[in-house]
Amino acid sequence: MITLRSVPSRVAALFVVMSAAPFGATAAPVRAAPATRPVETWPVDSVRAGQQAIVRTVFQGSTVEAFDAEILGVIHNGHADGDLIVARATSERVVRTGIAQGMSGSPVYVGGRLIGALSSGWQFSKEPLFGITPIGEMLDIVHRTPVSPSGPSSGPSGAEATAMIALTGPPPVFGVFRWDDDAPVASVADAASAVPPTGLTPLGVPLACDGLAPAAFEFARQRLAPLQLSAVPGGRAAGGGPTAASLEAGSAVAVDLMRGDLQFSAIGTATWVEGGKVLAFGHPFFQSGDVRLPLATAEIATIVPSTAISFKLGMRGRTIGAIQQDRRAGIAGTIGASPHMLPLSIAIHGDGPPQSFHFETLEDRNLAPVLVSVAALNSIMQSGGGGTNQTLRWTLTLHRHGMAALALHDIVAGESPPSELANAVLAPIRFLMGNPYAPLTLDSLAIAIDSAPGRAQWTLRNARVLDAQVRPGGRVRVACDLERWRGGRETRVFSVEVPEELPEGRYALWIGGGQELMRYEAQRLPGRYRPVSLDDAWRRLRDVRPADALYVALFARAPEVTTHGRDYPELPESALPLLASETSSGDASRRGELAKFDEQRYALGGLVHGELVLPVDVDAQAP
Repeated sequence: MITLRSVPSRVAALFVVMSAAPFGATAAPVRAAPATRPVETWPVDSVRAGQQAIVRTVFQGSTVEAFDAEILGVIHNGHADGDLIVARATSERVVRTGIAQGMSGSPVYVGGRLIGALSSGWQFSKEPLFGITPIGEMLDIVHRTPVSPSGPSSGPSGAEATAMIALTGPPPVFGVFRWDDDAPVASVADAASAVPPTGLTPLGVPLACDGLAPAAFEFARQRLAPLQLSAVPGGRAAGGGPTAASLEAGSAVAVDLMRGDLQFSAIGTATWVEGGKVLAFGHPFFQSGDVRLPLATAEIATIVPSTAISFKLGMRGRTIGAIQQDRRAGIAGTIGASPHMLPLSIAIHGDGPPQSFHFETLEDRNLAPVLVSVAALNSIMQSGGGGTNQTLRWTLTLHRHGMAALALHDIVAGESPPSELANAVLAPIRFLMGNPYAPLTLDSLAIAIDSAPGRAQWTLRNARVLDAQVRPGGRVRVACDLERWRGGRETRVFSVEVPEELPEGRYALWIGGGQELMRYEAQRLPGRYRPVSLDDAWRRLRDVRPADALYVALFARAPEVTTHGRDYPELPESALPLLASETSSGDASRRGELAKFDEQRYALGGLVHGELVLPVDVDAQAP
């Protein structure tokens, strides 16, 4: 049962929460206590409505200041959600600006004793009300054993708990690859419905973004918002920013998601600093358990007031350690600890001199694909390639210890090539990192992008078989009418081989683009497009067809079985019961119904769309 301590009824509780209180003094600098001095704390059971409180935070620069508040009561939510102290700011400065994102973790004191961290608020609130996470719950995080420095993963594995959504959906090529146990994906509506009717939510953290082009900033903002990350302009503190020695309770801190030629840093506040240990935020970052994220100092430019929710504009300082725990009651780290990040390099080749960009990104199954795609888009923009009338060819290379590098390449030439490319490189990374079998631990990522002016795009409009019948061992010729983007039509003749041993009969001649051929096969050979392990997916993705060619393939209906990651094509009927029972299904045995006898690839130097299927008669008596 939810109750407010020291309030006799729910009606009275509502009155206490919403009633006004006298304004306190304006914020003033607070002298910092030595970081090595133990901080006195007060248990939540000692907190009472009407007590006067002091909150420490940074409003500008790196100086910790204080503002006054009044305790309104305590909400007891039980073991799962923990207790929540409710308070109202009374200092005129905060009444004017409101409770701001970036204040998450600001320590709250009653009678000089630490009671917890400012951690939540109400959107569109007419008064500066806020929630406080009790310090006792936060200190429990410090006693957890941090992840081993040799561990493979650096980042959140629980980001989907904050309503991760299918941001744009994968391009068609990777859309045909699926895991059998794909979980339903949350939607924006699901995220909204998860917010309590009262509107009380964790304050969230402003994500200071440094180095983003305007178009890339909007791309990033839209894709990070479902993760409760508010992309805001950012920068880097002059002179490197505050040092580790200056860190104290109330100091601004930053947690890096990406650094290098782009800097993405989540801005919050340190709650408790003692013996080289740091507590911050007062709420989870992603509630991911063991992590190894870079912890840095930060400076604040200003607080931007908003009728929805105000936020701090912050600038990252210098790396001082690593966040090692990300739990319900906050994040905890160690000064001097080593973080782990994934190296990413992007090379751009176009009309001008080649350019290269270098980054380190959070290695996380939900955030890393988004961050890499943003970095790719921004690199194109910074290289002067933001126009629509261009063709981009890209190669994504993933390096993984103990496995041959996986190189994927393709082409985009649509209405918005830079954004299309960003989504294209996002899809395979998200697919592999989101696999349900094993964590994907990469050594590095590299993207090479070649830009050419003009829209190199072909559409298959018509096709006809030139040979009514063909002998086994001969070739089937097909005339294709191709239309180039703003370049007129032309007819070209292509052919495929008919195997010598092919029986007489009618077969299907398929003509079209690489993406369409992948979809055609996936519908009829599902086992080849449902990997059963991470290694299986790694191997099968090597066969992804790029969309820069016209493909001609000869098919027939024939049984196939894929079992435990191995394909058994063109099986005789007698072999089917041995490999796939009709009364079972799943990874152990998946049936297909297509046999491919020949496939030819004809490069056209541009993106190819369209598909057609024509009948072909194979006859030993054909001329």
